This record gives sequence, structure tokens and C-alpha cells, in this order.
Amino acid sequence: MRKNCCIWVKHALAFALCCSSITFTQLEALPSSEVYFSPEDHLAEKLIALIDKEPKSICAAVYCLMSGEISQALQRAKKRGVFVEVIVDPFSVKQRSPIGKLNEKGIVIHVWDPKVEEIPASKYAKKPLMHDKFCVFGDHTVWTGSFNFTRQASCSNKENVVVLHDPAIAALYLAEFEKIKKQGCSAYRQFLAMKEQKKGVAIR
Repeated sequence: MRKNCCIWVKHALAFALCCSSITFTQLEALPSSEVYFSPEDHLAEKLIALIDKEPKSICAAVYCLMSGEISQALQRAKKRGVFVEVIVDPFSVKQRSPIGKLNEKGIVIHVWDPKVEEIPASKYAKKPLMHDKFCVFGDHTVWTGSFNFTRQASCSNKENVVVLHDPAIAALYLAEFEKIKKQGCSAYRQFLAMKEQKKGVAIR
């Protein structure tokens, strides 16, 4: 486990204080952070702990959400009055995915599904992925890194996560969250309906 990684940074910076205008008070005010790696740091447990103690809001944008334990933590948050909103890539909309259950429990689910004509011209023919993996807690903390919300990512993959306790950074991630929603997301039920409609057209 690697906690408060900024502490060693502060010590390193303190060495240079005599050559700068930075004061010790300003140094102590630097935002705190933690760095974790899977599988040794049990990332799902770290994320669930943050979910369980958040009193206000949780906004998550994650490519793959398949973890039943993380899903249950989000449901607990919703039950105790926390506003929970999730953006996923279509990759997460599968029969065995917990996305449907989250939607049933009143959690707001958006599915990344930009229209082809709205995608910037590119040499790539396929639609871009919603490949983010971040979570914003209230207006103060950001969880970000390579970690998808899956059991494999927590128990066996080599993944990394940085937790940043900084309102200014949280504001940037919340702005990006809203931007993703506006750029190309559909509500979960709407996405399913369109998916079924496309299947029907293909069959005919």
C-alpha cells in the first residue's frame, strides 16, 4: 500500500525552500494524494471504501463496470441518499453486467453512443471508445488511473490508481464528465431501445 505519496515530495521540496519564495505553510497546503497498484493494493476495496464514506455525490466514468461488489457499494450509496451518476462504454452493457440493476435502483446511467456524423473526421472507421476510468467524490476527491471496475482488474491485472484530494482537480473532472454526457451519451433505457430497433432493422 502506498499512501500520502505527496509527503516525500514535500520533503524533497523543503530542501529547495531556502532558494525560493515558497514558505513551509504553503508547502503544507499542497493537496494530498495516494497511489495504489493492483493486485497488491486491492483496488476494489480502496474504491469501495471511498464510495461508502461519500455523503454527497459520486460521478463515475468507466469503460468497463462488471464488479458486483463495486455495484453493490454504489447501490448502498444511492440508498443512503447520495446522488450517483455513471457513464459507461457500450462494452459494459452486457447480460451479465450489473448496469441493469444499478438502473433499477434509480442510479442515473448514461451509455456512450455518439452519432457517426458527430465524430470528428479520422483515419479510424470505428466509433471512439469511452475509455476513461475515473470517479469524482463530491467536489473534493478524484479517483483515476487504468483501473476498470472489474474483479480481474483488482485481483490479477497490473493496474494503477491515483487518488487526488483537491477541489480544483475535482472541478476539472466534473467538467469533463458533463462534456462526455453532452458529446455523445444516451440514457440507459434509450440505448437499449435503440439497440433493439437496430436489431429489428437488421433482421428485416
